[in-house]
Amino acid sequence: MVKENAFPTVNADVCITSSGSSSETNNSHENVNQPTVDSDLDPPVSEMNNYSKESIEAAQLSISVTKEREATPITQATNDNSNIEPNVGKSFVLAPPQRNNIEWLGRLPLIETLNQANQTSFCNTKSRSSSVFKNRDTEEKTLTAITKEHVPKPLSDMQRSKLRIAHLNVRSIKNRNHLIQVRELMKDRNYDILALSESWLNSTVTNAEVEIEGFKLTRLDRLGKTGGGVCVYSKSSIKVKCLKNITGISEFGFHQLWMLIQLRKLRSILLCVTYRPDYCPTSTFHDIFMENYIHALTLGKEIIVVGDLNCDLLKPDSPEAMSLLDFCTSVNQTQLIKEPTRVTETSSSLIDIIMTSNVSLVENHGVALSHISDHYLTYASLKLKMLKPPPSYKCVRSYKNYKPDSFLADLQRIPWYDISIMDDANVMLDHFNERFLHVMETHAPVKTVRIKHRSCPFISTEIRELMQYRNNLLKTARSTKLTTDWEMYRKLRKEVKSKLRDAEREYVRKELEHSHNTNSKWKIIKNCIPRKESTQQVYTKDMKEVANEFNQFFTSVGRRVSEDCTSLIELYNLPAPPTSVSLAVAESQNFSFVPVSCGEVRRTVMAFQSNKAPGHDKVRMSTIKDALPCILPVITDMINRSLQTSVFPSAWKISEVIPLLKEGDHEVANNNRPLSLLPVTSKICERVALNQLTSYTNKKKCLSKHQSDSWRVYDRQVFKAMDSKELTVIVLLDLSKAFDSIDHRKLLTKLKALGLSLGALEWFKSYLTGRTQQVKIGSVVSEPGHITHGVPQGSILGPALFNIYLNDLPTIPNFGDLESYVDDSKLYLSFPIKYVNEVMRNINEDLSKITAWCCHNSLLINPDKTKVLVLGTHKMLQRLPDDFYVTLLEKRITPTISARDLGIQLDSTLSFNEHIANTVSTCIASLCQINRVKHLFDPKILENVISSL
Repeated sequence: MVKENAFPTVNADVCITSSGSSSETNNSHENVNQPTVDSDLDPPVSEMNNYSKESIEAAQLSISVTKEREATPITQATNDNSNIEPNVGKSFVLAPPQRNNIEWLGRLPLIETLNQANQTSFCNTKSRSSSVFKNRDTEEKTLTAITKEHVPKPLSDMQRSKLRIAHLNVRSIKNRNHLIQVRELMKDRNYDILALSESWLNSTVTNAEVEIEGFKLTRLDRLGKTGGGVCVYSKSSIKVKCLKNITGISEFGFHQLWMLIQLRKLRSILLCVTYRPDYCPTSTFHDIFMENYIHALTLGKEIIVVGDLNCDLLKPDSPEAMSLLDFCTSVNQTQLIKEPTRVTETSSSLIDIIMTSNVSLVENHGVALSHISDHYLTYASLKLKMLKPPPSYKCVRSYKNYKPDSFLADLQRIPWYDISIMDDANVMLDHFNERFLHVMETHAPVKTVRIKHRSCPFISTEIRELMQYRNNLLKTARSTKLTTDWEMYRKLRKEVKSKLRDAEREYVRKELEHSHNTNSKWKIIKNCIPRKESTQQVYTKDMKEVANEFNQFFTSVGRRVSEDCTSLIELYNLPAPPTSVSLAVAESQNFSFVPVSCGEVRRTVMAFQSNKAPGHDKVRMSTIKDALPCILPVITDMINRSLQTSVFPSAWKISEVIPLLKEGDHEVANNNRPLSLLPVTSKICERVALNQLTSYTNKKKCLSKHQSDSWRVYDRQVFKAMDSKELTVIVLLDLSKAFDSIDHRKLLTKLKALGLSLGALEWFKSYLTGRTQQVKIGSVVSEPGHITHGVPQGSILGPALFNIYLNDLPTIPNFGDLESYVDDSKLYLSFPIKYVNEVMRNINEDLSKITAWCCHNSLLINPDKTKVLVLGTHKMLQRLPDDFYVTLLEKRITPTISARDLGIQLDSTLSFNEHIANTVSTCIASLCQINRVKHLFDPKILENVISSL
């Protein structure tokens, strides 16, 4: 059943879900699902210990924590709420009002049927003791929130194999102090899912800024108004899906974030996080919320509802509470929380709820004191077994004891001279790697380390003790309700906030002082102002199996594209394009590689960045630079032997692929982008070869002048046409998987046409063929996969070879002009408005020829992502016929108002207003982010950070 527009949203960002869920080293798996004793949890209000007045007064003079309390309890103050009984261990019965709206009585049979069906499919349980529809003719019904058979167990009895859900009205998670304390809360309490209401997030706050290590973030922001918003942190091992058709914010501000929680292969539940502002009418329970709840019931899942509904259930006769209880009765929901969830100096109220459609699903529940806001934290432990994810490991080369001088001294003891006299480049590289890596293992061994949680490093033991004492004072103040106790708590809360702020600032200052270079300084700054979400993922399937699936998918991309191109050629009977015209070069002037000197290799190595990512051998470029005085001759000899014998060593053709999530489910290979890592020594050889090839192509001027990233299309063509009262049509072509689908045989043919000698062609053939790759996920590596198409990803020569492959594409159009920059190509044609029909025919003819050329060269144009722009003045654009379009593979593409080209957002009049607005919006969002952490930096660094935008 698919529901269309079930929830009209107003000014809301629906379900902004993070793509990654932890930092570079995911720490979410330590102690997951391990049985623990929750002795650190705050007890229910009714079980809070009272403190003697003398102890509190003494603590006011000293910050040190007093753990021994006098036994005499403080006499509880009397106020308007003193008659509220905690009801610990008792059933809690709330009677709803008489139902006046007869409209909803007609829905009761449907709701009852759906609930019974869900309950039957869920498990064979005892009949519920919660509210049921015993008599439909009776309008008055009783909602039982806590049954006698469901007495809460002590927190220490909670099983960590159960699913633990918590909710808190946080009143701004973008508040730095609140964020730090929420991170500490999740570290200490180890909840599986934390729902937050009043998140106060907006478009200026990125997921990375408020992420918690080991958790995914799903958010529903209220836009256009301050405050509001809900979000959910779920452990990375739990698969969640936002139900967007019933998620949103109503016109009056009622929030609903519906999520499908997938725990096991055949087991899932629905979680709804709600928030109702106090100004929102309670009628929303019976219109929008009821409608979406009925739709959720049709999915056949158990439903858990958490949130802040601003309906005080301690006053069941109030209109708000009556409306909520009436809704609970209608949908057969049981409200579990029975204690006050918001306590101030003058009031107590129960406004934060946890409701369930099946009480037998809940093992434990309750409230816990929270110092983050004036709301209690509500929690529930569900009888659902969690899949225990395996611990995460990663293989790293440990440089803890690495000393460049000692490393170089040991290298100098190795006999390198015999490698230089070897004839085979493969044998030379094998011997070099064996000796070099042997010394590396002594000074920087490869280790497999377990990824652990990183607590906030700036929170000292003293601050933690101070925070614990603050918590104790809060318990006392809420228990005694004395003004003096509240004043003491507020004073200490302010001090804790100041201590946290100062400690974080001092920690960042020391880190910046001890940083050795600019790169390390900016790394520290980016940790404080994160722009990108971390990429570490948790997989529910066997990681070896996932790695093999990913590798099979990545290595078969080129073959699949080639097959699709062949199918299109047969389907549309696409004619073969003309062959590449050979460059008229005398044989003596053909391109051939020449030997390089040690000086040239040295300059090449030193030109690389030291932080270049290592390949499968885990050797950094900085390590090569340290060892260069010793290994420079042998590296030079290996490069020369490779160029001389036309053999690119096999060890340099092994790539390690890291999957990076683009969007969607990270366990689906197509949702990931492969990041290919090659050995750094191979890039030295590639750079030498590229320098010689570039020198030749520049000298012969054999590459098309239409391949560049310049803006001469707009400078010379479009603006000139606008001045002449003409229009310009631009087709922005999108090539699918272009780098991965290059045909090696055809690329070698194009290289030969440029005038490369047989020796150079053999070297490029060796460079392109025989390549393998392995996908690495954590410390797990897939089986090797063979690459049959494409230029090597992450290589130095790859982009240059791709440009050569596309070199003759600009010659294909007959009427328009074509410009290319790597895999971004655009076809454009200027014309007077009176020739618009002729231009449509001409541009479509050019597109047909371009499509044929691409298909015959194993390149696939994606019509769905191809954009068409018509540029001109406002006056001329008004004369453009409404039926103007272009055709690509029988798909009509109509002009769009704006499109992105080479990082610039273009509009039809080239006013760049949209691009300017986007840039300003991005800068404002960055400034807002910087403003939230400006206290961490001194004025000079802050100025540099702002200037870097």
